[in-house]
Amino acid sequence: MTGVSECSQQRGNLKDEGYIIFFGYYIIFNNIHSLLAMKDEIVFSSMIFICFFSFPLILYYFTSVFFYFIFNRLPNNHMSYIKFLGSIMIISFITSLPISFWVGHQLKNDGYLVCDKISWMSPTTYVKDIKLCE
Repeated sequence: MTGVSECSQQRGNLKDEGYIIFFGYYIIFNNIHSLLAMKDEIVFSSMIFICFFSFPLILYYFTSVFFYFIFNRLPNNHMSYIKFLGSIMIISFITSLPISFWVGHQLKNDGYLVCDKISWMSPTTYVKDIKLCE
C-alpha cells in the first residue's frame, strides 16, 4: 500500500516542479519578447539566453518522463534527441557571454540606460528613461 502512495507523491512532486519550471520559462520568454519588441524596459542577461536555448531539452525531458510513465519505455531515438538538444544547450553556454556583451553594447548604442543592480547575479535592466528604474 505504501508503494502506491509513494508513487502518487512522486508524481505530485513532478507536477509541482513542472509548474515552477514553466513559470520560470514564462518570465524568460517575457524578457526575450521585451528585447525583440524593443520595449521601454528590457531585462536581459546571459542566463536568460542560456535558459532560452535549454528549454527544448528540459521540455523533452518532461515529455519523455510522462512517456515512460505511460508506456514503461523511452521514446524511439531517445539518445539522439538528448545528444542534439544537449549540444544546443552546450553551445548556448559557450556563446552566452559574448552575446550578452553584444546585446548590452547594442542597447546602449540605441539610447538605453542601465539601471543599478540589486546584486551581481541579477539580470541587467535597460530602460529608455531613467525614471523607469524605480
